Amino acid sequence: MNELSSQYDILKVIGHGGFSAVFKARSKTHPEKVVALKQLDYTIENEDAKEYKDFKEEVDILKGLNHPNIVKIYGENILDRKPSLEMEFVDGETLETILKREKYLSVEHTLDIIEQIGSALSYCHQYHIPDEVAGTTGSALLQKRSIVHNDVNPKNIIRTKNNEGTYRYVLIDFGLSFTDPDAVRHSKKEDGMAEYKSPEKWSAANVDTPSDIYSFGIVIYELLTGAAPFPVKDYNSPQEMIELEEKHKSSKVPDICNKRKAAIQAKEMLMPETCEIPDWLQLLVLKCLEKEPSRRFQTGRDLVEFYYNGLDGKIDIPVSITENQVIDIDPENLRNLHKGPFLEVVPNILTEAQHFFLKKDYTTIGRSNDMPGVFTADFSLRTADKFISKNHCQLTKRMNENKGVAYYLSDTVPSKNGTFYNAEKNTTRLNAHVKIKLRDGDYFWIGNTKIIFHG
Repeated sequence: MNELSSQYDILKVIGHGGFSAVFKARSKTHPEKVVALKQLDYTIENEDAKEYKDFKEEVDILKGLNHPNIVKIYGENILDRKPSLEMEFVDGETLETILKREKYLSVEHTLDIIEQIGSALSYCHQYHIPDEVAGTTGSALLQKRSIVHNDVNPKNIIRTKNNEGTYRYVLIDFGLSFTDPDAVRHSKKEDGMAEYKSPEKWSAANVDTPSDIYSFGIVIYELLTGAAPFPVKDYNSPQEMIELEEKHKSSKVPDICNKRKAAIQAKEMLMPETCEIPDWLQLLVLKCLEKEPSRRFQTGRDLVEFYYNGLDGKIDIPVSITENQVIDIDPENLRNLHKGPFLEVVPNILTEAQHFFLKKDYTTIGRSNDMPGVFTADFSLRTADKFISKNHCQLTKRMNENKGVAYYLSDTVPSKNGTFYNAEKNTTRLNAHVKIKLRDGDYFWIGNTKIIFHG
């Protein structure tokens, strides 16, 4: 560890698994910089090695991720002949640690996690990777010009506290994707992973965004019940791994309400009379856990849209969800749910996470204001950001040449501090006389707040 120790002071060993070790480390050249340093557990000869080129290619993509619920990736290096990854150190505790202490979480707490991590997955799954990169890599991480996390589980979600006292949940460790994709697909003994593996992973089939959805569905189930639907006792038991594989591929998910009632009774010594999990949330979990990938939410965006529809009371449950009934969630039954373009506000220290479905021909966007008689935007952001005007920017709905609907972004008032389209904040300002046609996944900045258009 000569090169490692010459460049970093190791403050703490955060974790050590079958593929890597993670340290809390301080840079010796920049002592004020404390990072999480991940060192992969295989040896490479030099920077020209194919393994390192593949690793560097993925890291270069991950360095571009910019989302409050995704760990920041700083860069890569070779230390002691091992690929090493420098990341943001997130000071907090994992969901695994929280669950061990609390046993299970409240529905309200769980909804907060779904919203934040769902937003992170939506961002990854909609992230545009250049065609020349997506077309040349065989990575399990980069699929169809989007990013697959490939290892969503409670160990890889950290809760940290914001300055104002609210919680932020951060998705960490994309590592197993670029450590050894084949090993990820074939390993059935990796500690902390087996309970969250999608059926297609057990079959060594192609892994795509619905695999992340399945894993996140397991996490949500565990948050509400205190245990994964198919828990593991002994990761070293071949027989138990065989049985676990079969359960993921073909067994029905144990009733989530019964499991939650049992968890509450074990902790509080009192059996609840009713199930406090809303029907739409039960349906969300079951759809995540469909055996067939095509029957799940296809991306984080689909999950987030369903989630917001549930909060807004816009989901009609196909049939009554009872304690003794297993719901077959056919996509045909879900087509009547509210669909349509919406705006997603990426939360930050000043602005809350919000969504807004676009229904009007003309929509104003701006900072909320409770004063009577003062202009209020159609989409009023709950924010303390003073750089956002009360009528900051606007969206206009038009029919396009194919008789479809298109939305155009403008800043025609204009706002005092500007609107910045598909660029980092404070770079290229939208001209007051220009209207920009929005495509799915486009984003814009107002003040310090990023807003994503989902079409």
